[in-house]
Amino acid sequence: MASEPAVREKPREANLVWTDGLEQRRRFPISFQPMPEVNCSVVVYLPEPLREFLDGLRRRLNPRFANWRAHVSILPPRLLSRPPEEMLEQLRERCLVLDPFETTLAEVQTFWPVNGVVYLSISRGADRLTEFHERLNSGGLERVEPYPYVPHVTIAQELDEAAPRVLEGGVRDRVRSGARASAGTGRRG
Repeated sequence: MASEPAVREKPREANLVWTDGLEQRRRFPISFQPMPEVNCSVVVYLPEPLREFLDGLRRRLNPRFANWRAHVSILPPRLLSRPPEEMLEQLRERCLVLDPFETTLAEVQTFWPVNGVVYLSISRGADRLTEFHERLNSGGLERVEPYPYVPHVTIAQELDEAAPRVLEGGVRDRVRSGARASAGTGRRG
């Protein structure tokens, strides 16, 4: 008797909206997206026009990762230990008790020699992102991670030994020139 091949369930997307209690009722989208092999990650996407600028920079420097929008990872990818619906409920409960906060991108840096990642560090709000990470990295989403959590926005990754230092300087120049160009547009981000 022949058995039928296993059918994999398509990844589901759920958007958790975090609304503060202020009069303005600002909304903070948090994306929770299960990935193939029953993995998931929790990220916060950057606002426009900053995201558009950084996405363009990422496409030029690291085309292999061009489909990943600029973001800050709160929980890096991890295997789900329970059904996605239960994990989403856990996320909702833990996010509801957090007050909204602002962050500021800072310097272009690299994780070299640990790995070939060039990134934008976060100055203001880094401690709150770390607290957010610690709050979510528990229960069914808890995982011992290979590196300490460092809030950042990845610009390029999986680079060889020489590339991170060379790229770090080039990215710094592009970020500075992009920041000057954005400052003159009159757009608010």
